[in-house]
Amino acid sequence: METLCVVAVKLNQANVHAPSHTTWGVVTCDTCKEKFAIGPSRMHGPRISAEDCAKKLEALLNEDHKQNRPHADWYEIPD
Repeated sequence: METLCVVAVKLNQANVHAPSHTTWGVVTCDTCKEKFAIGPSRMHGPRISAEDCAKKLEALLNEDHKQNRPHADWYEIPD
């Protein structure tokens, strides 16, 4: 994957990798307990804090559950 945004990549899946991104930490979905590594591009750097990124990801994950759709293997977290 090549993007300049902060990304969240689902752990324990083999479809998506983000080698050009560093890892800030892991966010766990409150509902289903799936885990996502979050982090910014090594080249571009973040314009959003790790805490704000985690909040945006949690909102995306909650929306997935409200819409009865499975979580994606990865998400771009807009700045």
